[in-house]
Amino acid sequence: MAVRDKAYRVTADELRGFIERFERLAVEKAEIGDQQKSAMAEAKARGYDIKALRRIIAMRKKHPEDIAEEESVVELYREVLGMS
Repeated sequence: MAVRDKAYRVTADELRGFIERFERLAVEKAEIGDQQKSAMAEAKARGYDIKALRRIIAMRKKHPEDIAEEESVVELYREVLGMS
């Protein structure tokens, strides 16, 4: 019984460690989100177009081939709708 109790304590400590680590990461994530909002607010205050910035940020995450394909499709749709 004593061995079983000791094994349970170790597992409980490990579990507590995982939970506490997750909670710390959640706080850090919220802080990073606040910093990102602040950076966008600063850019907006300096006259930058926030929608354009967000679009560029999203594009930088993609492969160049994917961007080219997406732009081709958008251009095709614009032509079909007479928006060119």
